[in-house]
Amino acid sequence: MSQGAEKQQRVLDAALQVFGRYGLRRTSMDLIAQAAGVSRPALYQHHAGKQEIFRAVAERAIDQLIGRAEEIGQATGDVTDRVFRALDLKLEFVAGSVEAEFRSELLAEVTAVAPDLTRSLKDRHAAVVAAILLAAEDDLPLLGTVLSAHDAAVLLLAALTGIAQQEEELDVLRTQLRQLVELTIRSLK
Repeated sequence: MSQGAEKQQRVLDAALQVFGRYGLRRTSMDLIAQAAGVSRPALYQHHAGKQEIFRAVAERAIDQLIGRAEEIGQATGDVTDRVFRALDLKLEFVAGSVEAEFRSELLAEVTAVAPDLTRSLKDRHAAVVAAILLAAEDDLPLLGTVLSAHDAAVLLLAALTGIAQQEEELDVLRTQLRQLVELTIRSLK
């Protein structure tokens, strides 16, 4: 990796931490520059402003999350566990990198600043979860009659968004997600 790419990676890593700590509105270019260990003018050489950095952070996070979810989807094993793990990636990212008091706000800001990225994440993540369900359709005889794999995936992701916005500890949120996935899978058997 070149020095420029390493520096860009450092800026995006630092920006993620700052956005997670303060939210988009309270984050300044000064805070990002300080966290990344670069000067503010150096930051502006590569980015027009904090919204551009915010978008770059979101794009990278989405690609990483979907890549990991696809790996889980390709694995073998219990469908409940695989669906949970594919969904837990988003929960871990949101609850693990964003202060509880800013979760709701930051998710709303992503939707406002980059609605195309929000849609892309939803569509791509739903496709991965639906594929996991379809791969297990022999074990889920009601899949397609009660609910399509796509509709089940969309509902699970919508519920996950609600779970992730709560100001609870990650373990509590994971328990709620596990219960939701187990209930959904049982209803399709």
